[in-house]
Amino acid sequence: MYAKSSCVENARSIMNQAVVANLNVISFTALLEGYVKVGDMKQAREIFDIMNNRDVVAWTAMIVGYEQNGQNDEAMDLFRSMIKSGPEPNSYTLAAVLSVCASMACIDYGKQIHCMAIRSLQEQSVSVSNAIITMYARSGSVPWARRVFDRICWRKETVTWTSMIVALAQHGLGEEAVDLFEEMLRLGVKPDHITYIGVLSACTHAGFVDEGKRYYEQMQKEHGILPEMSHYACMVDLPARAGLLTEAQDFIQRMPVEPDAIAWGSLLSACRVHKNADIAELAAEKLLSIDPDNSGAYSAIANLYSACGRWNDAARIWKLRKDKAVKKETGFSWTHIHNKVHVFGADDVLHPQRDAIYKKAVEMWEEIKKAGFVPDLNSVLHDVDNELKEEMLSRHSEKLAIAFGLISTPEKMTLRIMKNLRVCNDCHTAMKFISKVVDREIIVRDATRFHHFRDGFCSCKDYW
Repeated sequence: MYAKSSCVENARSIMNQAVVANLNVISFTALLEGYVKVGDMKQAREIFDIMNNRDVVAWTAMIVGYEQNGQNDEAMDLFRSMIKSGPEPNSYTLAAVLSVCASMACIDYGKQIHCMAIRSLQEQSVSVSNAIITMYARSGSVPWARRVFDRICWRKETVTWTSMIVALAQHGLGEEAVDLFEEMLRLGVKPDHITYIGVLSACTHAGFVDEGKRYYEQMQKEHGILPEMSHYACMVDLPARAGLLTEAQDFIQRMPVEPDAIAWGSLLSACRVHKNADIAELAAEKLLSIDPDNSGAYSAIANLYSACGRWNDAARIWKLRKDKAVKKETGFSWTHIHNKVHVFGADDVLHPQRDAIYKKAVEMWEEIKKAGFVPDLNSVLHDVDNELKEEMLSRHSEKLAIAFGLISTPEKMTLRIMKNLRVCNDCHTAMKFISKVVDREIIVRDATRFHHFRDGFCSCKDYW
């Protein structure tokens, strides 16, 4: 009762007395879960550490708590301890750890968990099989996700179909996602609201504007699913990506609910790509009225002004952001190599192999310039000379992560890079050239989508 009502301090005082009375593991687990729910993982761990005879429920609750609070390293460390000295993991444990692997894009460790699930017959669990599909997809391996999906065809539920459709959409495989959705309907599996988010997103990435509109109507009329904000945002993005900005603007203004930051952000992003400053100004104004500290909105409109040659307007926006003390979110990238996560920031000097990494980054930069790459110096906002601008661009976190991957893995091996923010224009162009020069596939997961760079092209078709 105390844990459910979040009154954990009262529960804590009672438990301090209960330790002496040696209450059972159920009581301890209830208190542990209470701390997890309020995000106090330090206190939760203290409870966990003093528990006697910890069962699988207690171990799983602790791992899930770490996962839900973004403490992925701690979750993985605890799971390793569980394997060594704890009870056998159950399906809930494996699903939680697979979710951690998905967040960190640790495909190698994820494969080990997958093998563990097969050996223990827990792959047959719906939650585990779906977590495996999501893990492979979010780690950049759609083929593996599809193999798992196809193997469990005899017991697919709505959530399983949805997991695969969303995965295909996230990787820009819109046509495959739509085909799978149609197969789902033919087999009589009923879609839910999340399924439709996936298929609408797929139509958006594939440029299927008319099909997306049809699915939006079908969702309501045939399946009785009322649109939520995520569906509205998709329906703004659908025409906007296709360059139908006025249509997107009309839709957002006719929405029966107040548009949120995601909807206005979608319109703003499309304006950046299609260089429509007029609608962008409206979208940015609306977005900043909802989220005044959204540094991305300032960047988007300023970069759009720069692309249109409106340098004074761009400078005005940057000054406005500075005057309002809006902080830019720190960008970082990471890659998982040899069972270890390597994290990089721009101009990173903390990695033990920094000298070799920077040497490779310089070599890579010169090679792609010889191949025709032209650095986007306009994306550097600092008032410095062009030579220093180039140096700053060459040391962006994703470029350092790629350089590390090139010196740490065999030739031809696919590189998987994750980034917490949207990939900048310069890095996106550079990675297309790098993929061709080094003859490797480079998969990048940024804040908006997956990018598959191969032979000088990107799966996003330069729209992200």
